[in-house]
Amino acid sequence: MNPIFDLEDVPRQLFSIAELDLSSDLLAQPMLGPWFWLAARTTSRERNMDVEGFIERQSFLLESEQFAAIFDDLHSIGNVIGELGTSGYTIVDDGSSRNYSYDPFYRFEIPFTSVTCEPLAFCRGTAGGPTLLVNPDLWLFLGLEERSPGCGIWWDALSGIEALRRVEVSNGNVAVIEIRVDYLLKYLRVRQLSLVVGHYRHLHYFNPTSEAVAAFVTGELVFGSPEQGAKALLQSASAQIGLPGAEEYLQRRLHLWFRINPPHLDIDDPAGHKPTFDVYEFSFPTRLGTVAPARWTYDIDLDRERFPAEACDFMERIYFRQDVLRKYEGADGFAVGDDGSVSCRDYWGLTRSTSRLGNELLMTAIGDFAEGVPLTEWPYWRQFAVEPPSDDAAASLSSEQTIPEAVNIVASALGNMNTAFCSLAKSLGAPSSEGPWQGSLDSLAGRQLKWFYASSAGEDEFLKRATLASTFALDALELAPLRQLTVTIGGSLDLNEETPPRPLGSRRLLQRVTLVAAVIAHFGLQCGDLARLVREIEANKALSDRDLQIELQSLYRRLRSEFGPLAFLYDLRTFGGLAHQPNLPKARGAAADLGLPDKNWQRADYLRLMNLIARGVDHISGHFRNAARILQGD
Repeated sequence: MNPIFDLEDVPRQLFSIAELDLSSDLLAQPMLGPWFWLAARTTSRERNMDVEGFIERQSFLLESEQFAAIFDDLHSIGNVIGELGTSGYTIVDDGSSRNYSYDPFYRFEIPFTSVTCEPLAFCRGTAGGPTLLVNPDLWLFLGLEERSPGCGIWWDALSGIEALRRVEVSNGNVAVIEIRVDYLLKYLRVRQLSLVVGHYRHLHYFNPTSEAVAAFVTGELVFGSPEQGAKALLQSASAQIGLPGAEEYLQRRLHLWFRINPPHLDIDDPAGHKPTFDVYEFSFPTRLGTVAPARWTYDIDLDRERFPAEACDFMERIYFRQDVLRKYEGADGFAVGDDGSVSCRDYWGLTRSTSRLGNELLMTAIGDFAEGVPLTEWPYWRQFAVEPPSDDAAASLSSEQTIPEAVNIVASALGNMNTAFCSLAKSLGAPSSEGPWQGSLDSLAGRQLKWFYASSAGEDEFLKRATLASTFALDALELAPLRQLTVTIGGSLDLNEETPPRPLGSRRLLQRVTLVAAVIAHFGLQCGDLARLVREIEANKALSDRDLQIELQSLYRRLRSEFGPLAFLYDLRTFGGLAHQPNLPKARGAAADLGLPDKNWQRADYLRLMNLIARGVDHISGHFRNAARILQGD
């Protein structure tokens, strides 16, 4: 779209003082960016370098040809549309009769004309101050939904993007209602009405220099025409100049009106539902050649005779790189299944016949794709379409454990640990009825651990995933069940060896409880001996029985080795630098201690780490189960 005014249309004197330059308003290209301001208002005035500004914008819909009819009556923004969006009633008394009429908010008569417009976005006073409001017809037609009541963000749930929102800009000093340009144009096209914007802005330049005072020209300027679709009224004045003790300032006010005409309407497709691509040429590679998936869609009317001869059946597989899922992972309203299936709430879903091929490819039936994925998403998916792999390549890809499978194994191991812990607690007479791990695969960490992991990703991705794994496995450990168990055993086992002693954290306390279980399983000791012996083992105290001491220390070293993956998660979160200064030598040393490479970590290392965590947790569970059996006399 062209600018509101061309440079040669604007009087040059308006650019002579930088502090009062309004060229950004007059020369703007309103539809150039992704977002368009429907309404705006300064909420908190702030002086910046001796300049104070104020903005107000409101907009309404009008028959295109009527802009010329109201052009001469477009003066001060406040005088013309100050009551835009106001509902009320009028009573006309002509002396012989009284007539009553109600004026709804969605109908507004331009003052001193017979022209009626429809408010689209406007400012109204409330108990909390001026508030920007939007005509609900806008988001109702576009099928937008407010994310949560009163949040001021309306999104297109079908596409998963925000389309209309109420935000604050300029350091929170200006409230704005803005809409994506493509959504606004779609709305104007179906309404076949022009959008007219009333934009007001003033600048006050305090304590101006003598050069600015000399260059400043007072008075009023009006320019623009109905043909240009824009009109500007500029008012320049000085205040307090030369008055002793008064704060001098120069003032410039802009009342700007401009029109945006609706795009051309295709009477056969008013809402613009036709795809933006040729559905007869749009195709995916299959083992039988390239095939157009549109032959299986019935969302639009198609001439079935225009498709080439049938090349495959409904269930023929098509393949995509798995990074196609990145758009939907974590996006509001979307869900990505462990098998790679994608769904957008109740709107659409690629959920049938969909599965992962290792961690590289995603495969689904071409017919299921056609029926499950909306046409608007097809071009996005085609970017990731690949030729079907050979049988050998498919076998090689499928031999790799998938990321979701590895995460599920960890979650399953932690759940089994809870079960074993509860059995041990019951055997010891502890009151706890729940396990220490209270995490969930539905948590943010649980979901993100399963996200697509590119084989080309660098070390940072591994560090991020390992930190998420630490959150998932360690931060979800609850202290209460562990402390209840140690209280039952006695000996203040929930405290460390410092002076004065302090409570152990969840990971250390879990390790101590596991050592208790290992000692019970190995030696069959009863509660009275446990606390003393556990502390002696941890402190490596010399015992009179040398062979017993060797045996106990061997047991302790094995247990510490089994806790290695959990200790690694803790160390990596500390040294990895996700939220603080990294200490990579420490992080690399921790990885080497676990048997991982000390650098260049990749997806395979992440999978190995997840399996090491699961194996370590399984060992913990084994100690709990074995101790419970001993205590129960099995």
